[in-house]
Amino acid sequence: MTDFSFGRKLIDQLDRWANELASPLLPPREVFEEGNEIRLEFREHIPHSVLIGKSIRAVSGIRAALVLADLGYLAECAALLRVVSDFCTEITAVGEALNRGGKFPAAVQKFVDQYFIQKPRTPEDLAETERTRYVSREELMKADLRLAENAQIDGEQMRIVRRFLNMTYDAYIHGSYETTMELYDPLTGRFMMSGNASASKREEFVEAVLLKLHEVIVAIEFTAAVTANASIFNAAREARHTMDAIEPWKNS
Repeated sequence: MTDFSFGRKLIDQLDRWANELASPLLPPREVFEEGNEIRLEFREHIPHSVLIGKSIRAVSGIRAALVLADLGYLAECAALLRVVSDFCTEITAVGEALNRGGKFPAAVQKFVDQYFIQKPRTPEDLAETERTRYVSREELMKADLRLAENAQIDGEQMRIVRRFLNMTYDAYIHGSYETTMELYDPLTGRFMMSGNASASKREEFVEAVLLKLHEVIVAIEFTAAVTANASIFNAAREARHTMDAIEPWKNS
């Protein structure tokens, strides 16, 4: 049985790391809207803010996924891991552009601009708004290819693997036939909608969460690097090096 204690302890540290990364943008400014509503915003709308915002969501998501895995809500855990993966891809795309310097790739610049656009507040506002084409994950994944090439890694093979993993988790997002049948318990003749009863199946998904944790740690390390937070960068890098030497990450 794999020892998951390091990963669990690491997840417990992520709140502090993400809040420290966010601290230069806090406290948020208050924007007053109609009806005395108040919207909170980061103090600066810059690419660095996108990295921090996505890091916060990645940390929240990976923590929630672990809770769901422990409780046996495995389909919901997998759906959330798919979302976390997208956050990490987005962090890589923006971070790579910042690290490289110069003019951003058009897709990355569009992604940053769209991040800060205020969403329609009513159905009528939405009806009057021109339909938005959002930047695709394929466009953002080009940053992974550039980083892979710089590290002399087979970027095309990496993209094939990433697409396969995304396809697997997409099935849970869309409620595919297979993911529904995974909830059936032949011993009881009922679907398990209150948590999977199998301890081994829960352990399998806990491991999936911790494997995805590696992506989150890399994303936080990247965010800390481009936002010049040396303490979080060093902590994340040390954690990643430890993960690379032990199970379940060592042979993944």
